[in-house]
Amino acid sequence: MRRGMPKSGALRWQVPFAAVLLVLGMMLSVQFKTQQTLSTALEYQSTEDLVAMWRELNTKRDRLRQEIGELRAKEATLAEQSAQGRSTRENLERDLQRLKAASGLAPVRGPGITVTFAGETPLLHYDLVDLVNELWASGAEAIAINERRLTARSAIGEVRRGENYSLTLDGQLLVYPIVVKAVGDPDTLEKGLTFTGGLVDNFNTLYAIYPRIQKHEELTVPGALPAPWNYGQIKGAGTTKKPQT
Repeated sequence: MRRGMPKSGALRWQVPFAAVLLVLGMMLSVQFKTQQTLSTALEYQSTEDLVAMWRELNTKRDRLRQEIGELRAKEATLAEQSAQGRSTRENLERDLQRLKAASGLAPVRGPGITVTFAGETPLLHYDLVDLVNELWASGAEAIAINERRLTARSAIGEVRRGENYSLTLDGQLLVYPIVVKAVGDPDTLEKGLTFTGGLVDNFNTLYAIYPRIQKHEELTVPGALPAPWNYGQIKGAGTTKKPQT
């Protein structure tokens, strides 16, 4: 037999030995994994470890409850702020509409009366002024003459045309029939004009003026055109320059 060739006896014991080592290694690995699994199971934990885990879980639970409570409180606060914001915005919008209506910039609709003067009525401008003032005193909320809204800037006057006088409103001629609209309580407005010794009574007996008064369940008084604003400046607003022409 040549040198360097393994003997048949050596091969016979090396192969079984290697197989035994392989099986032993597999058994040790399985046992190690089993011990790890058992060591992490609750039933194999010590009392001290279980108590520590229980305290930690309670702490996490309390912290989560606190966070939930804080989130609910924030949600309630945001909902309240949102509701207050909507309420404030709605109140501001209502106030703005009231201001526009009171200043004459917005149309007004509601019950009221109309006072109509037919053509050739000997009506003077101060008669019309007295009528308007009487309507304001009787609770009128909005007044228009021939569909022109009266505001704090309105001016009733008259101009001479030959031998006659023509009534004007803000410098524009009033054409007959002159119709005065007033929004308010119809009964109160009518009584404010027609009581004995009142304005209409004087119109009838002293000047032969016979206006026709009608009550309406609903009238619409138009809004006035915005007045020009050339020189005034609102306090707090930015300065603007008038464009040059």
